[in-house]
Parts: sequence; C-alpha cells; structure tokens
Amino acid sequence: MIATRPSTGIVRPYRECLWACVFVSYAVSDANIAELLADPPLVWRVVESEDETSYLRELSRGARTSLLGRIFGKAKPAPKIRNLNFTQYELRLVDLDKSWDGLNACLKVCASGSPNFFEGAGQIGEVEVGYGPALFQRSEAMNRIAEAYASVTEDQLLATYRSVDLKGVYPSGLWKRRDSDAESYLTENFADLQAFVSYTREHKLGAVLQFT
Repeated sequence: MIATRPSTGIVRPYRECLWACVFVSYAVSDANIAELLADPPLVWRVVESEDETSYLRELSRGARTSLLGRIFGKAKPAPKIRNLNFTQYELRLVDLDKSWDGLNACLKVCASGSPNFFEGAGQIGEVEVGYGPALFQRSEAMNRIAEAYASVTEDQLLATYRSVDLKGVYPSGLWKRRDSDAESYLTENFADLQAFVSYTREHKLGAVLQFT
C-alpha cells in the first residue's frame, strides 16, 4: 500500500501497513537518471541489472492495446527494447535494510541543512519497483548530502537517537527499545550510508532509491 506525503508529493511506504520494508540505493550518473525520467521502465535496468525479466514485463504492459484500440484495429507499435550504458563506477549499491526511517529521523536533526536523502528529488515515472516508484537524487544533491553526513559522528547520531521523537518511525518495535542492539544496528547502517554517499561524491554520481 502506498501513501503520498501531502507536503512534497513524494510517494513513500505507508509504515502502518508493512510487514517489512527495506531500502536500497544505487549509484547512477545524472545522464542515466535523465534516461530513466524520459523512459521510466528502464529503472528495472538499475534495480534488477542482471535480470531483464521485470523490464520486459513492464514493456509488455505498456504495449497492451486498449479496448477501443482493438475495436478500431489500432494496435500499439511494439516497444523498443533499450539498454543503459553504465560506467565502471555505477550500480554500486547500499542496502540499509529496515534502518532507513530511524536514520532519516536522526539525520533530519544531525544534518538539517542538507537535502533529505530518503525523500529523493522526485520519482521515476509510475513504475512500481516495490513500495511505489523509485526515487532519485542527482549528483549535486548527493555532493551536499555527502558533505553533511561526513561531519556527523557516531556520538552525535546516538545522542540524537536517544532524544528524538520516534513516534511513527518504522519499524516502531525496534526503535522504541532504544537498547544496545538498536544502537548498533543504527550506527552500522549509518557507516554504510556514509561510505555510499562518499562514493557518489567522489565519482560525481547521483542515486536511485528503492523501497522494497
């Protein structure tokens, strides 16, 4: 089930209706993000880069002729199968498992001046790749995010976690415990996130975001 946040229009998972929602992000160039925005089914070339089954299925959906088209014999032309040209630096990923919303709650405090990484700059068409369409961040935003996150220490993150209001933050059963296991889970995933955004900054890449 999907909900749209009224203030931004960004589609995000509806926390109350999920058994599990994990977050994965992929390093992608601005040029390829432009290709995705122009041809959204290509997003499957990112999130399932080694298996084109979902991409071909998405193309077949788009090629279906409407009832009126069938009545008047106006079939849609066969869709063109396309590929994306990735550099050697693209498609590195970070899997933050279920830590993403806890990290987001803390980083909105610790790195309040940077773009919100998890909300993205927009969505890639209407292609469902999990809990809603994929989101994206361009390289300029990732540069600012990396700079901001680099200055956040583990101690700052934990101090924020211990004091911030976590009501409604997914998964609530984990974060409300505020114990050592939850803190280790938070800091370990933050280290992975820091490494990922630093990598995109180094190679001047944007990111594609998937909730699945």
